[in-house]
Amino acid sequence: MRCNVQKLCGGCSLLSVPSVKQAKLKQEQVTDIMKNANLSVKVEPVIMAQSAIGYRNKVIVGFAKDKDKKIYSGLYAPKSHRVINTSGCAMHPQLLNEIIDFITKTVSGMKYELYNEHTGTGILRHVLLRWAKETGEVMVVLVTSSKQLPGRRNFVNALVKEFPQVKTVIQNINPRDTSVVLQDESIVLYGNGMITDELCGLKISFTASAFYQIHHDQCEKLYGLAKQLLDLQPADKALDTYCGVGTIGLTLADACSEVTGVEINKDAVKNAIFNARQNDIRNARFVAMDSTQFMLEARKFHSSFDAIVLDPPRAGTTEAFIEAACGLKPKKILYISCDPRTQARDLVKFKRFGYLTDTIYPVDMFPNTDHIETVCLLTYRGIKKGKYPSKKSAVAGRPARPVKGHGRPGGFSGMKPGRRPGKGGTPKLDREED
Repeated sequence: MRCNVQKLCGGCSLLSVPSVKQAKLKQEQVTDIMKNANLSVKVEPVIMAQSAIGYRNKVIVGFAKDKDKKIYSGLYAPKSHRVINTSGCAMHPQLLNEIIDFITKTVSGMKYELYNEHTGTGILRHVLLRWAKETGEVMVVLVTSSKQLPGRRNFVNALVKEFPQVKTVIQNINPRDTSVVLQDESIVLYGNGMITDELCGLKISFTASAFYQIHHDQCEKLYGLAKQLLDLQPADKALDTYCGVGTIGLTLADACSEVTGVEINKDAVKNAIFNARQNDIRNARFVAMDSTQFMLEARKFHSSFDAIVLDPPRAGTTEAFIEAACGLKPKKILYISCDPRTQARDLVKFKRFGYLTDTIYPVDMFPNTDHIETVCLLTYRGIKKGKYPSKKSAVAGRPARPVKGHGRPGGFSGMKPGRRPGKGGTPKLDREED
């Protein structure tokens, strides 16, 4: 497949590489990462995606003017704030491309002033779209620099009339000098502020800021694999950390006696509670708390879990989390990662406490990019004589040290949505994996 702006955009670095070769390259990359960390693990063949185009259920675009002063929309070029015209992007569902084009045309017609990050003037900063693959529902978020948005009622009416799939429209107010796209203040202009998808046989609803895997079909494969690896028993208690809107925990609920989900994003926790109720799942509870802090308190109060699941952001988890998790002595720990480098770093630390894995399973959540999702199951094997963990306790909340090369351009870089760099960084207009 060819793309006229592939080199300028940088979002699909492997677009011209056949899918089978992409899978081979990603498997080799993960293998090298694990070897460099001195981990004796087998890296299984990549679980490939049937849908390699049109799969992204989240799109963020910025706006700019061409030499003729005509407004266009698109993604930022790598390491810059220069907007590249990505109209018709093959990674986006056709419906979202059509909505983006409509919004771009409407914005031009309404003569909205585009936000200028240098002067701090202008109204419109970004537009975010989220799509529920199975239901077809669409969420549109207008990110503006102030509450004032002239003609917004007419804008919403025109948008909903043209695209009945749009079930909610939100205005997010971002007046800050920051690369973080969404801020805390939002106004629901239409609908109830969320959309609902179907995932693994469950109804899953989510708001604009909540994390939801970018590739629906691959997400179902990932969660199915996770459930298979855990092999929970009816009496087991499971802990789902970094749980987002509760997707992993809720898919496990029918296989165990109790699920506890932990997530720092309060909106996501509200979504998770709602999702449990709408699926009539009564053995799941959710806590709004930092996962490391929860783990420390769980260890302090001698909580008991048979299985712990973690799906942290790209930076991986913390030393304090690892020490506390191992201190609870669960039978199994399942680690899902969107960066094999930080996962390898963390696996070395788990190993110090006697928790090891034999196999890494890569899942291609992001076809045509150099990103890969990996999952593994850790079990307690004991601590080798003379290889005891340091007596010095990890500091609560302290991030694990970054691995060499982490954050560089290329494979396995970037951050999960909602966990983006602060002021001075480039807004990730949908180039990262989400």
